[in-house]
Amino acid sequence: MNVTQQEICTATKRVVVSQPFNQVNVSVIMATAGLRRQTFYDFFRDKYDVLGFIYREEIDHAAAYCRHYEYWPQTLTSILRYFDDNRAFYQRVLSLDVQNAPADVIRRHISTMIADVLTDMGRTEHISVADTYVKFLQSILSEALITALQDWILSRNPASLRDENEWLYHYLQDGFNGLVERQRVEA
Repeated sequence: MNVTQQEICTATKRVVVSQPFNQVNVSVIMATAGLRRQTFYDFFRDKYDVLGFIYREEIDHAAAYCRHYEYWPQTLTSILRYFDDNRAFYQRVLSLDVQNAPADVIRRHISTMIADVLTDMGRTEHISVADTYVKFLQSILSEALITALQDWILSRNPASLRDENEWLYHYLQDGFNGLVERQRVEA
C-alpha cells in the first residue's frame, strides 16, 4: 500500500467511526485526508471498495494468511485480535446491508482460508477428503464463523477476546479432530 492509499484508508476509518454511514462519501473522506477528491478514484471505485481494501490489507498484515492446517489456531487468534482492536470501525461496517458490503469481502476471505486449511489438513494428516465435502464444510464453517464474528463484534456486551478465541478454537478443533478420526476409521 502506498502513502496516498494509506492516507485515504486512515481517513476512511476515522470518518466511518465518527459519522453515520449514509453521510460518509468520497468528498468527506478526501477532505479528512487533505487530498483532492479525484485522487480517490485513482485507487478506488467507491466507498465500499475502500472498505474492502482496508480489510484485505490490514488482515494480511495482522494475520499471516492461513493456508496451513498447523497454523490455523494462531491465525484465528490474530484475526480475532484484529477485529477486537478495530471493533468500532467494524461495528459500523458489518451493519451495512448493501451490495458490495465489506462483509462479503470478509466472507470470501474466511471461506478461502477454510478451504485452504481443509485441503492442507488432508495432506498433513494423510487422509482423503472428497472435494465436494470440502466445499460443503467450507460453506458451513465460513457461514458459522462469519455469524459468530458479527455477533461478537456487534454485541453490546461481547465476550472477552480470550473467551471468544477459546470457544471458536474448540468449535473448529472438535470438528477437525472428528473429521480426521472418521477418515482414518473409514480408510
